[in-house]
Amino acid sequence: MSRTFKYIQYEDVLKSFREFQKTILAERPVFIARHGDYVLQMESVDDNTLGLKIINNEKNKIIQSRTYDVNKTTDELVARGVRHACQKMSELSDQEVNRRRMQVWKWYIMEWQKKNADNTKEMLNKELIWSEEGTELEQEILDIETFLHGDYLNLGNTLGLIDKYLNDEKQKEWFKKFVIADIMEMTSEDTRDRSIAETEEANREDGIKIHTYQFTVSVEATDKEHARAALLSYLAGDERIKVQK
Repeated sequence: MSRTFKYIQYEDVLKSFREFQKTILAERPVFIARHGDYVLQMESVDDNTLGLKIINNEKNKIIQSRTYDVNKTTDELVARGVRHACQKMSELSDQEVNRRRMQVWKWYIMEWQKKNADNTKEMLNKELIWSEEGTELEQEILDIETFLHGDYLNLGNTLGLIDKYLNDEKQKEWFKKFVIADIMEMTSEDTRDRSIAETEEANREDGIKIHTYQFTVSVEATDKEHARAALLSYLAGDERIKVQK
């Protein structure tokens, strides 16, 4: 899933509105957050009114809007409204991503069914019977997790499938743009998760690592030598602490 990008922190929205109301916001609205195709727009409706709009940027469509009287609201109330708007954008974006993915997955499933047309009924019947040991055909049945990290993430396969099942050139370009962005997002998440796992495993194998930390301290003294002596006296006996001479 795509992530929410905040250009202004929730708690700073009202303060930013007041700061830029007579300059930038007097000329145009500004985006303060983004999630997928959705953006959260802040605008100056009038001298006393802050406006927030959720907009589908791809379709240029206003999804939701609300206003605040800046003389009667607070930073906390505006921050809460912005947070709820971002949550709404996230939900809407994830719904659309899932819907688009599912369409491509349906095409993959159709391809799979064509290749397994002769034994699809037999495999389905066996899957409907519960077994504590699992089915004998587990490796043959379409496993969504394996598929998701296999064929779908193979950009060449997925783009080829779009060309095969869509005739409208505009729809083709729209779907291709989506799957390229989606696969890049999912691949980056896989890479990040794998990197974290590898780092944790390396740490376990190497044991606890000792790091060196440096701190800035203040010491009252008549000169530098007296200050160093005072610090050494205070820290005496701890071999972990070294003072630069």
